[in-house]
Amino acid sequence: MSKAPATRPERVLIVHAHPDDETLSSGGTIATLLERGAEVTVLTATRGERGEMLTEQLAPLAGDPARVARHRETEIAAALAALGGPQHLWLGGRGARRTDLPERRYVDSGMQWGPDGRATAADAAPADSLTAADLGEVVDDVRAAIRSTGADAVISYADDGGYGHPDHVRMHHAAQYAARAEEVPFSMIVDPASGQADVTVDVLPVRAKVRAAVEQYRSQVAVDPVDPADPAALSWVMPHGVRQHAPAVEAFRHDAAPQPAAPQTYAEMSGQGKVAAVVVSLLLGLLAGGLGTVTHQQTIGAFPVGLVVTTLIVLGLTVGVRLVYRSRAMVAAIGIGILVATQVLVSVGGESSPLVLANAAGYVWTFAPAVIAALVLAWPDLSGLRSRTAPGRG
Repeated sequence: MSKAPATRPERVLIVHAHPDDETLSSGGTIATLLERGAEVTVLTATRGERGEMLTEQLAPLAGDPARVARHRETEIAAALAALGGPQHLWLGGRGARRTDLPERRYVDSGMQWGPDGRATAADAAPADSLTAADLGEVVDDVRAAIRSTGADAVISYADDGGYGHPDHVRMHHAAQYAARAEEVPFSMIVDPASGQADVTVDVLPVRAKVRAAVEQYRSQVAVDPVDPADPAALSWVMPHGVRQHAPAVEAFRHDAAPQPAAPQTYAEMSGQGKVAAVVVSLLLGLLAGGLGTVTHQQTIGAFPVGLVVTTLIVLGLTVGVRLVYRSRAMVAAIGIGILVATQVLVSVGGESSPLVLANAAGYVWTFAPAVIAALVLAWPDLSGLRSRTAPGRG
């Protein structure tokens, strides 16, 4: 469910690998969302530098990544205008880059067609290509785009990238991880005939816009002319000779949201969680205090088994809570619980109470829990030091 407030339109970030991907696989949805008043941003990872140049006029550009990139920039600008003018960002550029890093370009990794008609990795990808980049850096840049656009939802490829292109697969993972990290719903583009769709969009009403957008990519596809017998039909021929037909609907499957992890430390808990943690700690302290007060005088022969066991319980409880939850508040609650339980039980028994005697065990039980709790409370929190010295990604 979208987190967008009712006072503004929904904001959708659509993540793709190359110019033309946004139109061929989700152009109808982009145009439909824009017509309905949504704020749509297309995030493109590369400029498709290694793509084919199909027409005779553009053939001289092939093999020159810089010239191909410039041409495909003009194609995507025209295509997005035809779809209705969504905002556009380049991955690694302004609005889609960690602010503590200089801007960068991710380059097309290339691909080759396999015998099954699906894409596979190219024999060699450039050193500055998308698939050669650190996945964490790519994820961080997608996260930056989510934040800069205020996206309420993220859309990208399914885990196979649609047809296997390694850049598509990389952007699926990057968009999915980024959306989860930013707690934004993530949906994947799927085949409408697969039976996996959670949402379908009727794109026939915007077919003319999609056709106009596809026609901008003359370097990549050959669009079939309008069929007078079926004006809503739209098809094109891919570089490897396969004809593709635009479906009447575009389909999406929602990402199964991972179960939220339990808070690891006291600081990560919600306000209610912190209150509950302190109350539980107090109850544990009361239990430990009552147990220790009743049993600390027990011995086996000359060995003070009751005192040793109860002191170890106090030590394990306070030290364990401090190490696991890094919380002084919880340790203090345990200490207070122990002291309260001891004093209440002694008060009930009066001055002649047999529970805490004026002997070595009695004196140790009277003071040891308070000393242990004070020492555990006093030691410094080293978690910040550990995080600063932990190795980064580079």
